[in-house]
Amino acid sequence: MIHTIKLYFPIEYYEVMDLQKRFNIIYTQLNDYFANYYDGKFKGGTLQISNKGNGQWKLYMFIDAILLLGKSDIMEDNYISLEQEIMNILWILFKHFLHFKHHILQRIDYRYDVVVEEKLHRDILLHLYQKLTKSHRYQKKYIGKLDAEGVFQKYETTVYHSSKSVQAVVYSKEEERLFKKEEIQEYEKNVLRFEVRILQDHINYMARQDKGNYRPKKLKEYMKEDVYRNYFRKYMSPIYHPGEFYKIEEARKRIRNSSLSDSNKNKLIEFLKQVSSHSIDTPLKSMTKATFRNRLEMLSQLGINPIPIPKNYPKAPNTLSNPLDKFLW
Repeated sequence: MIHTIKLYFPIEYYEVMDLQKRFNIIYTQLNDYFANYYDGKFKGGTLQISNKGNGQWKLYMFIDAILLLGKSDIMEDNYISLEQEIMNILWILFKHFLHFKHHILQRIDYRYDVVVEEKLHRDILLHLYQKLTKSHRYQKKYIGKLDAEGVFQKYETTVYHSSKSVQAVVYSKEEERLFKKEEIQEYEKNVLRFEVRILQDHINYMARQDKGNYRPKKLKEYMKEDVYRNYFRKYMSPIYHPGEFYKIEEARKRIRNSSLSDSNKNKLIEFLKQVSSHSIDTPLKSMTKATFRNRLEMLSQLGINPIPIPKNYPKAPNTLSNPLDKFLW
């Protein structure tokens, strides 16, 4: 459910001065000091103190929940444990944890991991995901990786649909580790990771009480199971599509054996040909959005994903399971 979170705590200037004195550091050295002395206990936490912006002193905390809790499946029931670990860090820093109740959530990354044993199958799926729509509402597609400066770099095993508020992402966790020259953890082996990243603009928007769907900027509110699933459905399901992946010939057989009219069968086969030639957006050059949605719905009812497996992809199977079918729809 949860991968990483970013939050901050308003703090007082005198607390920064006291912290510097107790640890014999300047506040900009806090993360290095904390990592050296406490990382064995609090893995996955990055700390920064700053008074940039409005001059208010803040402690920023970036947390890899998997590392901090030492477990790979972080669910709503783990909130108390996560809260306790964060308060333990605050106690070390300030000798109290009263700041926790005033924390402000800035970002949360939801995850759904699917083990796909065959590397060939993972590669095919990522190839197919590159044919997803180039944009949905404000989310635009990028093939690559977001670097520290916010620039996308070409990277074949990551597909982003990104806006200023939300990102929907799929990538090979093993390939990411290899790219970064990092150790592959046991729970990351053969994994395709799907993420919905909720960014600060969206969290701020949801905290506006004039919008009728108020959600406070608190970690607990965003760790609820229904919130997690709703975000996946809202930001993944319109972009990714249900149904198994088929080569054209296999899809044609399934369509021909269906109870659809001959006219609709021919229309669906032609639709798949158009998608196969380029991307899911290609049929929109010759049909209305309403017709497009109707084609997708008919394919969904037949259990056929609208993006065919390329017939010339080396050693590709005729059919391939959809990693999201057991979760998203």
